Amino acid sequence: MLESLTCNSCGAPMQVPESARFIKCNHCDAQLAVRRERDVTFTEAVDKLTETTQSLSEQVSRLTANQEIADLDRRWEMQRNEFMITGKNGRTHLPTEGTAMVGGIVAVVFGGFWTVMAFAITSRSPFGMAKIFPLFGLVFIAVGIFSAIHASSKASEYKQAKRRYEAERTRLKRK
Repeated sequence: MLESLTCNSCGAPMQVPESARFIKCNHCDAQLAVRRERDVTFTEAVDKLTETTQSLSEQVSRLTANQEIADLDRRWEMQRNEFMITGKNGRTHLPTEGTAMVGGIVAVVFGGFWTVMAFAITSRSPFGMAKIFPLFGLVFIAVGIFSAIHASSKASEYKQAKRRYEAERTRLKRK
C-alpha cells in the first residue's frame, strides 16, 4: 500500500510504501526519513536529523560535564567543612600552618611563664600540694605543642585536598 507524502526539502509530491522508513526524493535527491506519529505521516531531511542529533549530543555532554562539576563542588564543600576548626567564639575557619604555629608558640610561652611564676611563688611554700601548680605550666606547654602539631597537620591535609579538588575541577572543565 502506498502513502502520499511531500518532500520536506523541496515540497514535491511522492508515493511511499507504508513500510518505508527512509526514502530519496526523485526531484531534489534529498535523503528523507519517514516519520509516523499518531495520525500524521511526514518526511524529514536526514541531514537535519544528523545536525539535530549532533547538537543534542553536544548539549548532553555539556550538561553531563556541568553536573559532574556541580557534584564535585558539593563533595568538596562537605569535605572542606570537615577541615574547619572552631575557635573560642564558636566561629569556624580553615586551618593555616602559620596560625597553628602562632597558637602553639603562645601556649608554650604562657606555659613557660606559668611554670616559672608558679615555681617562684610556691618554692617557699611549706605546703606539699602547692608544689603541683608549676606542673600546670608543663601541661599548657604539652597541650600547646600537641595543638600546634595537630592544627599544622590538618592545614597541610587541607592544602593537599584542595589541590586535588582544583585539579579534578580543571580536568572536568576541559572535558
